[in-house]
Amino acid sequence: MRGSSGTRESSTGGFTLVEMIVTIGIIIVAAGFIAPAISAIFQDRRIENAASVISSMAIEARNNAVTKKQEYSLVFLKKGLRLFRHAKGDDEGGFVGGLRSFNVGDADHVTFEMPSADLEVDEIPDQLFDQENGVPMERCKVRREDLSIKFLLDGTIDFGRLDDVPSWKFQSDPPRGGDVIFHQKGSFSVCFVDIRPTGRVMTKVGEGLE
Repeated sequence: MRGSSGTRESSTGGFTLVEMIVTIGIIIVAAGFIAPAISAIFQDRRIENAASVISSMAIEARNNAVTKKQEYSLVFLKKGLRLFRHAKGDDEGGFVGGLRSFNVGDADHVTFEMPSADLEVDEIPDQLFDQENGVPMERCKVRREDLSIKFLLDGTIDFGRLDDVPSWKFQSDPPRGGDVIFHQKGSFSVCFVDIRPTGRVMTKVGEGLE
């Protein structure tokens, strides 16, 4: 009687070509659904970060005005914000620190408009009124013609050229207005910023038309 080994080699498990193609196809389809959501998160984060520049600088300006008993202003420019210390006694005042940009590097991801001044992004100045008249930067003063809000000694605000947008517009759901509105290029997401006369700054992300 012919002997047999009594065992059969078991085939080792593995992916067939068809299984690999199906798996790759599922991954591609899933990525197609996930990628827009991830992109939207990063876009919202950009406009939230831009709004946080206003919030943090407003807190700094208000604290300085109250503790140092000296008026401070937030100055709005197309590329970002500057903090200005107004003259007091022998102190001639001047700008405090450099420009705080709303964008990272030279990439123009975020733009903003100011309904409180009826200004779209193209109408927001690149530089100060004094600079347009040839005054050197170190001698520039914040003029009434510049876009700025002034923090008074008690921490309240003189809006200057800006009108305070009613907070009920900001508080509506979805929000329909703010003193400053940030737009993320290529997205319908916008960030509304409400600057209260008391110096408090609130932000809310919503949907806008682009």
